Amino acid sequence: MRTFLLTSAIALGAVAAAVPAIAPAMAGEGRTAGVYDCRTAPGEVRLPAEAIRKTLENLGYRVDRIRMDDGCYDARAVNDSGIPIEARYHPVTGELVRARLRP
Repeated sequence: MRTFLLTSAIALGAVAAAVPAIAPAMAGEGRTAGVYDCRTAPGEVRLPAEAIRKTLENLGYRVDRIRMDDGCYDARAVNDSGIPIEARYHPVTGELVRARLRP
């Protein structure tokens, strides 16, 4: 019983540690899946993927992959506690569009 309680407390603590970093993005999670505003106007210059990588690394994440998908930068990363996330960034402004915990 003690082992179960300790394991549950550790898991809840890990999730609680991750929520502040991704909570603003999860507020928009109720939108229809696949509808993310990553449109760019003609002539706008995209940020390099390295800028998105540095943003995540400054937040304490180890970045596994960054790629373009539907006009957005999609990043897969893991924090120092081992919690994996997927984050989507606007290619011009670098604004976080969506983030979620990865299974």
